[in-house]
Amino acid sequence: MSFVAFRLTGDYAHFSHPATIYSSLTYPIPPKTSIMGFLGALIGEEEYYKLLNIRYSIKIDRAIVKRSFVFNGIQKALSSSMHIKDGYQDATKKKQFYRELICSPSYTVFLDLSKLQNNYIEEITKALKNHTTKFTPYLGINFCIADFEWIEINFLEKLEDEVCTINTFTLKDDFQFDIENYGVQLTTANMACDVEEYRVFKDFKEFIVEIGGENSIRSKNRDNIYKINSDGVYFV
Repeated sequence: MSFVAFRLTGDYAHFSHPATIYSSLTYPIPPKTSIMGFLGALIGEEEYYKLLNIRYSIKIDRAIVKRSFVFNGIQKALSSSMHIKDGYQDATKKKQFYRELICSPSYTVFLDLSKLQNNYIEEITKALKNHTTKFTPYLGINFCIADFEWIEINFLEKLEDEVCTINTFTLKDDFQFDIENYGVQLTTANMACDVEEYRVFKDFKEFIVEIGGENSIRSKNRDNIYKINSDGVYFV
């Protein structure tokens, strides 16, 4: 089967904008490029951009809770031009860096691997089922270690309705406002859907993401919505 699902968890997560390593804010969910990197860690594929042909979707399992922390830096702290030879550093150029973290994140990740090479499909499926990795997987940055758990798919159906109720994200252009959405907490995220060698990110798309509330959202169906177990899943 080319469709797989798994739960992705950790103590903390931070998915920063790929344009800068100094971004303090986090996306509420892992972008496609982060999931590609995670899969690369599972199977030992350093050139994770080769996994671009996956289709993916994310369901947030619990309401997003964020906290920020600050750490101090010294410009060129290890440079030979500093006063280390005199027994001290020149700490006149200090800077504080803020980082926003998601606390106790939990996501259900849905993947369609059908367009990958067969060896990738087999390796990814085996690693997810057996809970094994070649490299350390993390949630955005390297001190946010990731854990994962295989989810068995017992029901899979492609939906044909023009507009469907979903439990995952959708693209902004396909989001359908409904009065029944009252009580749902939503946000937008402009995330990369493509990456080239040397971490060149591109093909940014605007997503609507449900970050809290009990009701579901509705989305236009572009032949990409499935019923998987009990969830409506929008693939991109």
